[in-house]
Amino acid sequence: MERYSGARVLPIGEAILLGTHNSGYDKQAQWAPSMETCQDVPVYDQLTWGIRVLDLRVQFYSGYSDARRFSIFHNTSNGRTVEGDVLQALLRYRRDKRADKEIVILNFHRFKDFTDAVHVEFSAMLKRVLGNSIIPPSCKEAAIVQLWELNKNTVVSYNSGVRDRMFWPGVTQRWIGQNQPRLQLLKEFIERVGREPKAFGDLRSVQAARYRDPSFVPHDLSGEVMGWFAAKPDGGPIASHYIINTDWSLRCRMVDNVIYANGVRARQRGAHVIQSSPDKVGPQVQTQSYGIYNMGNGYWAPSLEFAPNNSGYPSIQVITSDADYPSEIKYGSRTQSIRKGDRLLFKAESGKIPSFVARFNDA
Repeated sequence: MERYSGARVLPIGEAILLGTHNSGYDKQAQWAPSMETCQDVPVYDQLTWGIRVLDLRVQFYSGYSDARRFSIFHNTSNGRTVEGDVLQALLRYRRDKRADKEIVILNFHRFKDFTDAVHVEFSAMLKRVLGNSIIPPSCKEAAIVQLWELNKNTVVSYNSGVRDRMFWPGVTQRWIGQNQPRLQLLKEFIERVGREPKAFGDLRSVQAARYRDPSFVPHDLSGEVMGWFAAKPDGGPIASHYIINTDWSLRCRMVDNVIYANGVRARQRGAHVIQSSPDKVGPQVQTQSYGIYNMGNGYWAPSLEFAPNNSGYPSIQVITSDADYPSEIKYGSRTQSIRKGDRLLFKAESGKIPSFVARFNDA
């Protein structure tokens, strides 16, 4: 996302992202039953090689008081834990690779042996480890480059009604509902999912996975997947999809397809984010596009207002201040103060007065 220009100007729910089906079940785990293991490498390596969505299933073990209390499972457990093998792997990836600008979705898809109280405990652990990096649902329409300005880089997607307000609803996973579908049937299903409508900013994935006869182990669909999700100058089959989950996700060059396709999608949608400041455009925030408006001691204004939005499209604006002096932002009859370290998010719908969305300050 940092190196290539396509995805960064799209909201995370509108970008094309590669995921791993049952991400925590890899060949290097302590136990790797062949019928359940469907990835080659652990989470750290998946992230390093371009995976940005992790499909996670969690089992609660009341008898443990350490990281094993929340373990990864498929049908059985493989020794991997959420805190040790997923969260710490993510933190290590960000530290080792200087990858703070890579947005990662942790999709907690299934829960086993959870009660309401366990959900609260598990959510508290996620928030403790991930801290201010969590992207709240209020930011789902913001472009990725705007999330960088907010210092947010992790979506916690939580497929349960017992969900913390900082977490997003679970990814809508579209699965064919069969373990051994014919390849043509699976191809047609994937094409059908690509034609389904999706609400702007919501998270939706398509599962390209099947088990192989007669051993009933996850099938390596690398050749088929590269065709089913081919990227072309006009978009190609991948252009109708968002999150793509597969088994053995890194055995083919799908990451290349995703990078290329995000560039095509950004150009086709005319997606861009305008960066401005008082010394460039004065104390008026543009709303004809997505935007980032920065203030500092050398480029400061005591009062800001929004230009009218007559573009026909909603505009998301991030306004930040590193200035020693406070300012105020006017929108209609209302105002918001902004001080050093503040980062404010606004939505300006076409023909309407902008609305205030959220305030962040990690200082």
